[in-house]
Amino acid sequence: MAATVMALGAQMSPHRAAYRLTLASSREGSRVTGVVGAMNFAWNDVCRGWTTEQRFQIRFLYSEADDQEMTTSYTTWEAKDGSVYRFNVRKQTSGQPDEEMKGVATLNGEAGGVAHFERPKPLDVELAPGTVFPTAHTLLLIDQARRGDTPVYVRPVFDGSEAEEAGPVSAVIGQAKPLAKDAVVVAALHKDKAWPVHLAFFANDEQQALPDYDTAMMLMDNGIVQSMLIDYGDFKVRAELVALEPLPKPAC
Repeated sequence: MAATVMALGAQMSPHRAAYRLTLASSREGSRVTGVVGAMNFAWNDVCRGWTTEQRFQIRFLYSEADDQEMTTSYTTWEAKDGSVYRFNVRKQTSGQPDEEMKGVATLNGEAGGVAHFERPKPLDVELAPGTVFPTAHTLLLIDQARRGDTPVYVRPVFDGSEAEEAGPVSAVIGQAKPLAKDAVVVAALHKDKAWPVHLAFFANDEQQALPDYDTAMMLMDNGIVQSMLIDYGDFKVRAELVALEPLPKPAC
């Protein structure tokens, strides 16, 4: 797997992207009446690995309660051979520190591995065989999409956001579709198509039949996500790309 992921990574576009978050829809009986927020994401090639920085800030408006603002910040480093992943995840609710996850995870190829958490408390969590880290998972999805021979793809994915085992992520990959002609990404990187990818995120619990949440996105072959729709059950949040900046590749 490592050789495949590293070869695909060479075709990725280091970039910084900004997304606007809005309420796409809410089901009858939902307490959420509105969503205002932004997501900023940066992906960089740093020779021996990839780094990501992500800040997710969202305010939920409720019909019968005070607004609530949630902020999540991710900083990660992932080895290109898929063996090591360092993570620091900070969560805040209404401006107050809520939770912090920090540690390092290691994998022994397809045989699984272990995640060592430093925070919120020292803890070792076993990672099942077949587990991958986030950038490797994106690259494997792109590989599947290009080949078009496996429309459904399932892998445990560990991102460090929870102090528990990696849950399975089920991906359904559709046929490539043209992007809107006025899309920000077309002007910035001259791409004209993307694959619709539906991701369902499950807890590592055999008794749980339904996903915790799912996401539908338009994924390009350079790793950039043009748009995203996040389904939390009784409401959906739309992430729309509003700014995109290509970043330089290193001279390794």
